[in-house]
Amino acid sequence: MPISPTSGPLLYVIDVALRLHRMECGQQRMDPVAYRLFARRLRQALAACPMDELPLQDVQPAALREAIEDRHFLEHGHFQGQAGLADVALLTIARCRA
Repeated sequence: MPISPTSGPLLYVIDVALRLHRMECGQQRMDPVAYRLFARRLRQALAACPMDELPLQDVQPAALREAIEDRHFLEHGHFQGQAGLADVALLTIARCRA
């Protein structure tokens, strides 16, 4: 039975991310149209999920991890974790000196 958005938002996000991952790793034939479709569906499904429901640490596959990081950056203006906070501090210092 195929997984649809009504199966649960997080389950759907993971399913779409795994489809992208299989294409990226060569486990499934790369179809450019399907890849763009799944990438768009992943972005849309992530937009519908609250950030607190998304796994933020040690996320697999890479397509899901990158999509979560992109969303976090767009919402907060910095990347996740200590490196992201260090970037914010450096940008703040640079702005004060300018």
